[in-house]
Amino acid sequence: MKKIFLSFAVLAMGMAMFTSCSNDDDENVKILGFEGDQWAALIDEPQYGGELLYGDGGTTPVSYSWTDATSKLTSSLTAAWGGNYGYSEGGVAISNYIDDNLEEHATYNYQLAVPKSNGSANFAVVYCDAFISFTDGVARVIKSMDVSPTTYQLGCTKNGDGYAKALTEKGDFLTVTITGYKGDKETGTVTFDMARDGEILESWKKIDLSKLGEVTKLGFTMDGSDQSSYGVKHPKYFAFDNVVVKF
Repeated sequence: MKKIFLSFAVLAMGMAMFTSCSNDDDENVKILGFEGDQWAALIDEPQYGGELLYGDGGTTPVSYSWTDATSKLTSSLTAAWGGNYGYSEGGVAISNYIDDNLEEHATYNYQLAVPKSNGSANFAVVYCDAFISFTDGVARVIKSMDVSPTTYQLGCTKNGDGYAKALTEKGDFLTVTITGYKGDKETGTVTFDMARDGEILESWKKIDLSKLGEVTKLGFTMDGSDQSSYGVKHPKYFAFDNVVVKF
């Protein structure tokens, strides 16, 4: 009888462990991957100065924005100076440009490119301070996102550009901070390095955002060791994709 009881006990423990794992695997999540015709229509050409992101060049406000019906995430240009200068004022743009020419193409003319593909067609590129939020105002956990340097930012970080120095020495850094908000209240921050003490991020990396808890909005900012009186000298760009939202 003792042997039979022990077998049932072990079986019960195994079933409990299996059930727990199943619940995790079956968790209801939505992933924003920027795939399909809706997103392709939001990719500007040329990368700098195109009509979608820059409008008529300063006469009237630019209305570029996007919303994903599945994840409920949305974003628009920041209009930090009133909106007439579009993406140059900050925002989140959709892109599909891949360009690994860090020597010649590390300029603002190639601002929407990343050096390596992550296997998907499209992704988003953040410039300067920007936000994404839930269009319905409901707070949810954003579990993670994949991030990458852009061609412009990485080329400048590795090689310098005559204005900003190469970040290849101890003490050098370039970081992105993601701040969670629930309404007007901050829920926390996650900071990751684009460069630190000569170690430079050169491809895609998954960032865990679950510690931010339930949020209605995420804010993106960048900081660096090489600064002028105007702030960070390095291009304040990075890309993201595959945003995992818990429902």
